[in-house]
Amino acid sequence: MTRDVDVRVVAATNRNLKSMVREGRFREDLYYRLAVVEIALPRLADRREDLPLLQRFFLEKFASEYHKNIAGISRRAQTRLATYPWPGNVRELENVIGNACMMADTSVIDIRDLPESLRTPLGEDAMADESLLPLEELQKRHILRVLSRVDGNKARAAEILGIGRATVYQLLSKWKIDTDASDDRVQ
Repeated sequence: MTRDVDVRVVAATNRNLKSMVREGRFREDLYYRLAVVEIALPRLADRREDLPLLQRFFLEKFASEYHKNIAGISRRAQTRLATYPWPGNVRELENVIGNACMMADTSVIDIRDLPESLRTPLGEDAMADESLLPLEELQKRHILRVLSRVDGNKARAAEILGIGRATVYQLLSKWKIDTDASDDRVQ
């Protein structure tokens, strides 16, 4: 008995299959069967504006899964998350938020709840990689680092940076980094 079926294969990889085909390490015929529709997703480090939404999603997921009443993420922790380079992309962010939800003993995730690798500001090795970044990205990272060091105090950060507090607010808004001046949580 023969049955007709309509099947679609969805495949994902972090490897460059085109170059693997050229090098003879991936079958060309299989590549063209798979490459009907290609969707290239930029790294999480290249789309930091997605961080608050993804953090909220994972926060709600893990708070529910672990039966914890976690309302948000402190500005200090939010700033630290925004400055991290995310080499593991969205999966790493998911693990970090899951870990923080598990470790949190209050209703707000703070720096102390983050994994050790995120508790301290970026070291010299990470900063060395910044030498080839666009100026705006360097500016953004520097401002976020200063904010992290002053526990999210925008007036103090503006003073250290030598710019107006309104400029700090405008830049955070431009970069879609959501900080609420009236409380210490990022929603």
